[in-house]
Amino acid sequence: MERTPFNMELKNAFLGFAALWTILILGLNVGCNRLEYSNDPSYALEFSSDTVLFDTVFTSIGSITLPLKVYNLNDQAVQIESIELMNGGDSQFRINIDGEVGPEVSNWPLLAGDSLWIFIEVTVDPTNTSNPFVLEDDILFRTNGNDQSVKVVAWGQNANFHGGLGQLSPLPTCEETWGPDRPHVVYGIVQVETDCSLTILPGTQVHVHPGGGLLVYQSSLNVLGQLGAEVVFQGDRLEAEYESLPGQWGIELDFAFETEFGIEEVTVARGGIWLFGGVSCQIQHAILKNGTIGLQVDTTGTTIAPALNIQNTRIYNMSATGLFAQGGTIDGYNNLIYDCGLATAAFTLGGTYRLDHCTFANYWSSGTVRQSPSVLLTDWYEDVNGQIQYRSLEGSEFNNCIMWGNNHQLTDFDELVVSVLTPLSEPLFRNCSVDVQDEEFPLELLESCTLEAIPDFASTMNRDFHLVSNNAIWNGGQSQFAIGLDLDGLPRSVGVPDKGCYERQ
Repeated sequence: MERTPFNMELKNAFLGFAALWTILILGLNVGCNRLEYSNDPSYALEFSSDTVLFDTVFTSIGSITLPLKVYNLNDQAVQIESIELMNGGDSQFRINIDGEVGPEVSNWPLLAGDSLWIFIEVTVDPTNTSNPFVLEDDILFRTNGNDQSVKVVAWGQNANFHGGLGQLSPLPTCEETWGPDRPHVVYGIVQVETDCSLTILPGTQVHVHPGGGLLVYQSSLNVLGQLGAEVVFQGDRLEAEYESLPGQWGIELDFAFETEFGIEEVTVARGGIWLFGGVSCQIQHAILKNGTIGLQVDTTGTTIAPALNIQNTRIYNMSATGLFAQGGTIDGYNNLIYDCGLATAAFTLGGTYRLDHCTFANYWSSGTVRQSPSVLLTDWYEDVNGQIQYRSLEGSEFNNCIMWGNNHQLTDFDELVVSVLTPLSEPLFRNCSVDVQDEEFPLELLESCTLEAIPDFASTMNRDFHLVSNNAIWNGGQSQFAIGLDLDGLPRSVGVPDKGCYERQ
């Protein structure tokens, strides 16, 4: 029989009724087996990674998408209360969760043993110099009141990037050279591996991300700056408010240890440049600024050469210590180390230190009260069993150095503190200007040094540590090294050079 419009309408009505009936039945079934979400605050999510790194070096404006997988490995379903970017609408990242676009998504169900994909996108203009070198945000997850996060990271400018995910990243080649063609950005801890070397050429700019730095492990570092083309190490934020902010970079290591109260986690700071068993390293005409510990030397060196030869270098505005040595061997001259939250230099656990014409000037004024001397030397340490161990300072000598600071006026405070267990055969300090008031200070360690004369610096307020007085007490004596020029590249006086890193002209 031929179909009529009425038959078609009847069929459509029947199909609609059947569909409705099916929906009602399914709804009743769901109602009878209602999905229940756990509200246990101990339930946590798992992630495919704790950091999503966009490690492409951008050469043009580009948009890149990377995935993150989120797992519910618990035995009950959970309701993720919120998934959001920490920086919200100001973030340069975007998230997409099964087609729903952030910066925030709420009340997302996740069945037991199930997972979901989050797609993260970033658009970067690498030629925009107002961008930081490293763009960062966090994806925040809240489940049953339990907060978790995954970090997202992208490079924000054209630069040479070193490092990546994880705390330790070796250099790609054993004989590596960094040049001044583009800035170099260190992300995490970049390691110069055993028997390898890293050479950094004049004029190179090195920017280090918080928590990161260079680890030179039983290997060599050659920083070959020149006057007017210094190699500069600093943080990776270029905004004006970061220009003189200390503590922006330096290696941080996380340790977990067991106590009577359970597992405790601590973060330990190490040098932004950390020479651990360094072999014949050299640093010339460098600037290290705005870090935590600028330079750390943990090594005994070799019989042929010191672990480090450092010349014509400025280290300043460190939240902890400028130069930190533990049983090291260091030669150097014409160095200026100033403004550190603890000591400008700490030479500990013995070692051999031969330094001439260096100025250690601690006029720290960045919020905290400094309670450490400008310069500290020790020849002992306490081991894990509480026993005192001796490490000699024999062979060490400081000539024509200035060791001073803004706490010199305190009657119970010395800007130079030396703690030695065993007398040395020769004086440690010759022709130096030091602040020593302690009656128990071993004066036999000093030869031809001034103890109370305040250095005539041009301007401590402007951190100008040139000497401006013609007073003969600032004349030094013979140097250990052949030093023809001062830190400014100006000639030293022959025979009677000045104390400190600058020569009066």
